Amino acid sequence: MDETKEIDIDLQKIFYMMRSKIVFIVLITLISGIAVGLYTHFFVDPVYTTSCSMCVYNNPEKIANGSETNFSSSDLTASQSLVKTYVWVVKSDSVLDEVAKEVGFDSGDSIRSYVSASSEEETFILKISVSCKDPQLAADIANAIAKVGPAQMANTVGAGGVNVVDTAKLPRKPSSPNIKKNIIVGLFAGFVISFAAFFVYEMFDTTITNAKDLEREFELPVLGTIPMLESVEDDDNDNKSKNDFSEIADNLAKPSSALLENIQSMKGDANNDKA
Repeated sequence: MDETKEIDIDLQKIFYMMRSKIVFIVLITLISGIAVGLYTHFFVDPVYTTSCSMCVYNNPEKIANGSETNFSSSDLTASQSLVKTYVWVVKSDSVLDEVAKEVGFDSGDSIRSYVSASSEEETFILKISVSCKDPQLAADIANAIAKVGPAQMANTVGAGGVNVVDTAKLPRKPSSPNIKKNIIVGLFAGFVISFAAFFVYEMFDTTITNAKDLEREFELPVLGTIPMLESVEDDDNDNKSKNDFSEIADNLAKPSSALLENIQSMKGDANNDKA
């Protein structure tokens, strides 16, 4: 029972603390989102992506005979298995070296990081994507793969064949970075970090802030509390008393006109007595 009570008090204290810090949490969250958005816009270079697609055939003789549509189930299964091999072959030196020469590079290593290949599930379609900062270069590399790749891949594998389905188009919009997505991530990260920081601070804070903290720490009942009251009238009275005291002190320091007249009359009487 005591443990449950202590947990309830802690949760209430944490909730109160979070409520008082909500302005700071919201401010940190907004600053984090704006900072990530500005960094993405000004310091992250846009990347453009384009792609071409190819069909992989198990029997290339059917392509030459113009009967590529007449496939048996075994041919389809064999073609689907062959696609996985072609995914690896696309990024091999034998293929990329020829593509590099086509676009004016020295070797395939210069463009290897731009190229990626994947197979569409349950199909024998090979998709080749090219991503780089120059949209025109991305389209040139993808179309060069579509041009010299089929023959080079077939010669390298020694089985099957490739037929180009779609060539690459010039990308008009960058594929990354996604500024909106990054801003959302920045907002979420700012909220989590600020909330966690205040939460951890409160968990390790041993400051006594209310009567419940005293009951929890010392296990003693609080019989009463004395509130701190500030009265405007008392402040005015204090200021008035200070002013009255200053006025009295000034009056004591300076002799009044009646006192000066009495002193002068006393001097006149003394002179008359001497005469």
